[in-house]
Amino acid sequence: MAKIIIVGNQKGGAGKSTVVSMVANALANAPYQHKVLLVDADIQQSIIKRRLGDVRFIEGVTPYEVVYKNIAQFQKDIKQLDQEYEYIIIDPPGKLDVNLPADQQEVTKFLLYADHLFIPFAPGNYVVESTIDFLKVALQIKKVRKSKGADLEITGFINMFENRTLDDQFLVQEIEELQDMFRMEFMDKKLHRYALFRNVDTISSFYEEQSSDRAKRNFSKWFNEFYKIVNDG
Repeated sequence: MAKIIIVGNQKGGAGKSTVVSMVANALANAPYQHKVLLVDADIQQSIIKRRLGDVRFIEGVTPYEVVYKNIAQFQKDIKQLDQEYEYIIIDPPGKLDVNLPADQQEVTKFLLYADHLFIPFAPGNYVVESTIDFLKVALQIKKVRKSKGADLEITGFINMFENRTLDDQFLVQEIEELQDMFRMEFMDKKLHRYALFRNVDTISSFYEEQSSDRAKRNFSKWFNEFYKIVNDG
């Protein structure tokens, strides 16, 4: 059975699509070499577009498949996908529709299948207010999955961190508020703001623990914690 992982936040600019690509690249390439499917369910299809650009400049087989699926297509295919892949990484639809109840949201329906939800928080994003509704929905789904003998593990993490601006300090305070309100788990490791991350493709892994590149070392430490959460709980 596949581990189904969603990286999502209803606040734009948190870097979810970038993180999805970096995670899929690391899982599919050495030293892990897992069988990975990346589902781009965001209407912007930014990862699909990037893959189409990437394949123009490489030879041979890509390390994993990138597909677009809406929720109806995903529901139709999930049994087969669950048998074919070790990891299914989903870049979900970007925003909650305020005119729809929680159980009819597209992202909600994807969460019903997820084992893990990772929520990125970025400095200067004013995350608390925009994330509360999303967290309430996710916690409802967690209860539904638990009633069926499954679970949805919800974990936050800090993305694009610089550690020297007022925005970074405000973010830490906002996260403390979220932890108080929801008793939410957060990763210890942070992804820092590096130009390398902004230039992520859908082919190459940044995982390199002994790299002389600070960005790759930062990602490797973060990914080690991510991998442990996903596989050890």
